[in-house]
Amino acid sequence: MMHHMATDLAVKTRDIVIAAVLSVLGIGLMVLNVADPAVGGNASILAVPTFLVLTAPLAWRRAAPTTALAATFAALLAHVALFGFMTRCGVILPAVFILVFANATFLDLRPALLGLALAFAVVVLLSVTDRQIAIVDAPLFCGLSAAFWGIGRLVRSRSRLVDALDVQTDELRSARDERARLEVATDRARLSVELEGLLQRRLGELARIVDAAPSDGDPRAATASLAEIERQGRHTLEQLRAVVGVLRNEPGDAPTAPPPTLTHLDAMLVRVKGADARLTVEGNPRALPAGVELSAYRIVEHLLGALDDRRDVDVRVRFAGDALELTITGSSGRGSRGAIERARERTRLHHGSLKAIVRDGRIEAVALLPVATAS
Repeated sequence: MMHHMATDLAVKTRDIVIAAVLSVLGIGLMVLNVADPAVGGNASILAVPTFLVLTAPLAWRRAAPTTALAATFAALLAHVALFGFMTRCGVILPAVFILVFANATFLDLRPALLGLALAFAVVVLLSVTDRQIAIVDAPLFCGLSAAFWGIGRLVRSRSRLVDALDVQTDELRSARDERARLEVATDRARLSVELEGLLQRRLGELARIVDAAPSDGDPRAATASLAEIERQGRHTLEQLRAVVGVLRNEPGDAPTAPPPTLTHLDAMLVRVKGADARLTVEGNPRALPAGVELSAYRIVEHLLGALDDRRDVDVRVRFAGDALELTITGSSGRGSRGAIERARERTRLHHGSLKAIVRDGRIEAVALLPVATAS
């Protein structure tokens, strides 16, 4: 990431390796220079170890690229003054190209331009003091330095663009998760209002039944009143389950169509993931309580939102004796965490469980909803 490249001033192992490789090549080159009678008497054996001063700055190509180039120029000037004309271009030129690329990649425009100017200075000095190249070659090597500098600027620009896209992606993911949390809070608020109204109505009806019960101690009348209270109580529980069952219904206008059930899964799967998505039903399919069917549909819908747009989606619905098991597998997509949390909220409404495993870019989620055998 560009942000990391711009702020991390530590010398990396890779930088040390690059410096070590060119140092070994430089020592070999100096040995050849000392052994070459044509070089002259100035090429003493001291030219070999002192050449390391020219290659050592490569270790700081990331931490301080401009300083490394300045140090290379100063070291080359001193080496020429001490040992005169000899072949150095085979090591110095690659070092200059690496350093000027680092200047363009890791620094802003002004210090990067300063690094380019230092690279030109090294090339010109090398051209007038090297036995293998001449001053007429300076424009060529300056052009190559400029080319490496330009490539470094392109790399920097692309890295900054990638960083910006990553930041925007993180912001969108956070906004999506926040929206999921707000949806849960909105549904809970709506549920509390519906529950309050329902309880007030049902408790009022039970109070009227108690008030209407005869006070003469007739056992049959008392039994009938208790039976009616029990019937009304059961009816109240069923209504409460229905209200809880629509807790995670999508916000918006009140729906006019019947709530979706498990029989609508196939159409929803094709609509969301395409005809290649697979739906498998196991066990003994049967009608379940409305709240359970709606929650099962919503759980599958939320978990499908956790998958990407690939077609390798598999949904399995298994009717067990006392539970409904939903298994959804496919490739993980962006925002999967928020979608899984919404599905988990649904399972908790029915005292169920949801386990989601993400491995090698794939999600396998298993939701278990208890179903009363008497339903």
